[in-house]
Amino acid sequence: MENRRSATILGIIPQYPEHSKYNIYGKIRMPPVGIISVLSQVQHDQNLEVYAIDENNYVGPKDFMGMPDHGFLQERKQADMVLLYGGMSNSIPRMFSVAKQYKRFGAITIAGGSHVDALPEEALRSGIDIVVHGEGELIFKKILRAWKQEKGLDRNILNKIRGISFLDEHGRHIFTGKGSPITDLDKLEQADLTLIKHLRERWSAIPINRGRGCNFNCEFCVVNRQYGRYKAASVERAFQQVVKYSDLGYRRFFFTDDNFAQDPDTATELCKMIGDYKRRFRKKIRMIVQVRSEVAEDEKLIEAMRYAGVDMLAIGYESPVDEELKAMKKGVTVEKLTERSRKLSKHFYLHGMFIFGYPVSTDSEQKTRLTLKQRAKAHARFYKKAKIDTLQVLNAVPLPGSELRARLEKEGRLLPLETVGWDKYDGLFLCYVPEEGASAYELQNLPRLLMKKKYLGNSVISKINYSNWMDWAFNATVGFPVLFAVFYTKRFMINILEEKGKKRMEQDKGTDRPRLIPKRNIFHESMVMAWKDIRRIWRNLAIMTYGGRIVKRWFKTYRSSDYSKKIRKGFAEKDTVAARS
Repeated sequence: MENRRSATILGIIPQYPEHSKYNIYGKIRMPPVGIISVLSQVQHDQNLEVYAIDENNYVGPKDFMGMPDHGFLQERKQADMVLLYGGMSNSIPRMFSVAKQYKRFGAITIAGGSHVDALPEEALRSGIDIVVHGEGELIFKKILRAWKQEKGLDRNILNKIRGISFLDEHGRHIFTGKGSPITDLDKLEQADLTLIKHLRERWSAIPINRGRGCNFNCEFCVVNRQYGRYKAASVERAFQQVVKYSDLGYRRFFFTDDNFAQDPDTATELCKMIGDYKRRFRKKIRMIVQVRSEVAEDEKLIEAMRYAGVDMLAIGYESPVDEELKAMKKGVTVEKLTERSRKLSKHFYLHGMFIFGYPVSTDSEQKTRLTLKQRAKAHARFYKKAKIDTLQVLNAVPLPGSELRARLEKEGRLLPLETVGWDKYDGLFLCYVPEEGASAYELQNLPRLLMKKKYLGNSVISKINYSNWMDWAFNATVGFPVLFAVFYTKRFMINILEEKGKKRMEQDKGTDRPRLIPKRNIFHESMVMAWKDIRRIWRNLAIMTYGGRIVKRWFKTYRSSDYSKKIRKGFAEKDTVAARS
């Protein structure tokens, strides 16, 4: 007789709206780690069958709207409990739709993530039975244990589980209190991405989450409020994940920690372990990490990251305007950002993340005198000066749970959800009322124009140089020897000056620290670095060509939507009311 599991638990990562697919990250296939980590804690239970689907990377039957057919999935393998990822505001409408569908199927629906954590009652009235607050791994195990023991979920039992929200028999919101933080991440089961089934394509990169929380307190961010100060699992644990997926044939890894260098000593140790593994087993591993610009001050970590195969840094520069940086609580100046960025560009590709026209407080002394167009020019100058390879420029997103949203709500500047729904909360749409004197239309469109200029160039030139064919032709012919000669000469001179400077510093300090990456002779080193400079041009040109197509599609989608009309109408009505009063 076939041995069947007594219950099935399904995890669902909801699909992003159509316009978000043309975000510059739109084609990167990489699942959120949090929901997979929660499911991984119970996957070895013999009485359970646990799996997940990512609607953004799904192959299988679809419904009449082109969405994954959950009716078919339920017929094939009935889910008794469904766990939904509620961390991205722009996918919340889809999450609610899926949750209601599974409620009709008779399944228990549970959601976790930063959005539902901040707005639990909204979720509970939209198809969710239980909202899990904060870190969900241990809380979910308690819910599951109670469900199995009671053969259902009684509200009296739920009331004893801290860290959740639900509705009582009268429809009132019940919050059971803050749950205890997880103090030792090493005691958790490793997140197992193989739980995700029905994949359309292999992952673009394997996400590895070593740490949670953040020691900084940026106004627009929710990480610090949700997880508190930074804590991390051991370097051995993260290293095991790299080895596991490297053996499965993956070469690209993305560390999802908001700041990989939050604990520089352990980050350095991890990079050395990965670098040694690469060389011992001849693995071609490349990594992307998220860092703040302060990492430029740590020579030891920079060298370790290069040794490990880190080739791209994703940096939240946020703004090239000092007043905006102060309003955000970034704790850095534009001058420092530029200096650090130029230094890091010598060793890594730089992906810059920016917030355009940050909404400072109406009574703040930190207001800039620059107009929106002047700020756009400041952005364009900074991208070049800071030597940023690729970038993403977004409007500020007042995320639920952030200080920014609380302030804008207090100031009466949030646009109503009837005008700008949650699906628009992806940084591509204006979600708030601009400061006095600023044009909403300009604030909405200038970030897109900055992206268009970066990836498509001048409109006239882009039509002549369609798909950058002129650049490709130049680089493949006369451009290669000319550029190589220029880069070699430049690198040769820089290496001479840097070598002299390092020797003087080592003599002054009385140390001669051995390098992880052995230094070649100056002629060979200059040749290798010149070749890297050439590769950088080709790589960036390929990204510009590909990114340009994404930007074009986004503009086409935006023009065909009713958002521009809605926002114009909304501000026209607001101005009329203000004039009457």
